[in-house]
This record gives sequence, C-alpha cells and structure tokens, in this order.
Amino acid sequence: MPQQDIVNRLADQVNDFNRRVRDLEEKIRNLTARVNTLDDTVLNKTKSLSQDVQGLEDEIEEVRDRIANIEVDIKEINREKRKFVSSQELEEIENYMDLMNPIHSSFTTKKEVKEIAQGNSSGLSREQVEKIVDRKIKSMENQPDNE
Repeated sequence: MPQQDIVNRLADQVNDFNRRVRDLEEKIRNLTARVNTLDDTVLNKTKSLSQDVQGLEDEIEEVRDRIANIEVDIKEINREKRKFVSSQELEEIENYMDLMNPIHSSFTTKKEVKEIAQGNSSGLSREQVEKIVDRKIKSMENQPDNE
C-alpha cells in the first residue's frame, strides 16, 4: 500500500494545486472586474472634464468677444468725447459772453465817442482819454452781476 499512499498524497497535492489555481483565477477575475470599473470611471471622468473644459473655453471666448466690443465702445466714446467742450473752454465762452452781454456791460455810444473826440480837439490829451476809458472799464467790472 505504499504506492497507494503516494498516489493519495499526489492526489491531495493535485487537489490542493487545483484549489489554489481556482482561487488565483477568482482573484484575477475580481481584479479584472475592478480594473474594468476603474477604466469606465476614468473614461467617464475624462469625458466630463473634457465637456467642462470645452464649456470654459466657450465662456472665455464669449468674454473675449465682450471685451473686444467694450473696447470698441470705449474708443467710440472717446471719439465722441473729443467733440464736446472742455470745462476750461466753457469758462472762456462764459467769460466772452459776459463781456459781450449788453445788460451787464456798458458800451460807449457814438455820441460819447464824438464828445470825447471833440473834447480831444479842445485840449484833452491822450492820457486823459485813456483815463476816462479806464474808469469806464473799472465801473463795468465793479457792477454787481445779476445772474
């Protein structure tokens, strides 16, 4: 029966090897399933991220277009702004209008000029005429504005 023992031991070892092979095959199947699941998850995430990136690129392009439109609008506003009068120019215009305003200014009449001219021939010097004109200008400046 010693041969029977050897055959039994060999049969036990073969059975043990078969069990181990089946266990390894099961582990390989489980690992394969996990790898497939991970692959699917990675593919889904990659697709999702690609869509997100594409959406962001579209939004960035839209923002670039808006910025370009705003820049064009700003240039147009600047062109239009040049057509307007500056505050300094407006002040100058107001000053000229005040000087030319017949209500606030007193102009010399023809009669006054003739009298001064006739008076000049009667002995008024040029300095005297200038003093009269200066007094007239000062009196105009000292008049209170009714604005």
